[in-house]
Amino acid sequence: MDARRPSIGHAGGRGRGQNDLNAQERSQPAGRGEVRIDIVDVLRGIAASAVVVQHVAESSGLPGLWYLLELAPGVFGVVLFFLISGFVIPLSVRGVSDWRAYALRRVFRIYPLTLFAFALLAALMLLGALPPADAPWYVWLANLLLLQDFVRVPALLGVTWTLPIEFAWYTLFGLSFFLLGRRGLRLLSLAYPIGMVGLIALSLLLEIRLPFGRIGMLYAALIGMQCFRFAGGEIGRREILVSCGVFVGLMMVANWVAFGHFSHPNIKLHHALMPWALASLLFFVALFRIKLASPPSWIGQGLLFLGRISFSVYLLHPIVMGLVHPFAEGLAFIVAVCGLTLPLAWLSFTYIEKPGIEMGRALVRRRRTVAA
Repeated sequence: MDARRPSIGHAGGRGRGQNDLNAQERSQPAGRGEVRIDIVDVLRGIAASAVVVQHVAESSGLPGLWYLLELAPGVFGVVLFFLISGFVIPLSVRGVSDWRAYALRRVFRIYPLTLFAFALLAALMLLGALPPADAPWYVWLANLLLLQDFVRVPALLGVTWTLPIEFAWYTLFGLSFFLLGRRGLRLLSLAYPIGMVGLIALSLLLEIRLPFGRIGMLYAALIGMQCFRFAGGEIGRREILVSCGVFVGLMMVANWVAFGHFSHPNIKLHHALMPWALASLLFFVALFRIKLASPPSWIGQGLLFLGRISFSVYLLHPIVMGLVHPFAEGLAFIVAVCGLTLPLAWLSFTYIEKPGIEMGRALVRRRRTVAA
């Protein structure tokens, strides 16, 4: 593996993002700065598996799986996804000349597969393979723009609720980095926990329940970014330990406020506290390389494969569940969903997701050529 110190900058000040980009390309000796993409893919595989487990356990009709649902694996998987997203997003600015190129690549990372998922959903509804949504055009438009939660229309593909949060993270990171460089990321890492404290206090004082789960997903991405900065030698051990400790403490309090002090119709307090704690622990253990027994190679290879197709697995497994549900239940339902989701996800990754990513890169290269 290529050993680099993935520092995202040495220059501070407004408009210094390009200087940071130049600095980060320099190869450094192996050590704390080595970027372990394999472990990131393994974590993605675990996260995708956890989300699928949540949904198939809920829909299988097997009463013996209640204990899995009490662990809230879906929440665990989503939190882990956002921790990973924060860790890898600094890598996305390598070779990117400005914020427009960054935005273009981010859009082409998410939207080609998202549009394919909605197109597949619509086609299956038209063919009668899935129940029709009976939704007017503006509901489809809001869902395609990922605005369904903001304009209060039904979600046609429920798992897309996380994508607006992902784009919000891309925006926060991009604004901080391209306006202020490394100093902007430091300010963001200080301002967000302070803002969390303020929101927690406001929620308690005004007796208003705030969506701390979603707000916390952005915080998780921020902590992932901090872990990347630590891995690159940009911040020290003391700062990362303080950042992680404050994150865990604040999210425990925020979840208590959202699901303990207030209530949620579907999520109890332990459904929030336990998966947030476990996802954070797994992420920190994996990236700080605390020595654990290595899993058998076939498990590791399986998780690597799942990690590489994880976005396709995440978006497409609910569609497969809808197809299978009329024909199977119980264990047969679980086996059929997993058996169909994996090849479909591999095909969509190979022929939709990867070409979409490459299209974004090609457009960035074309912009650079025209500008030159």
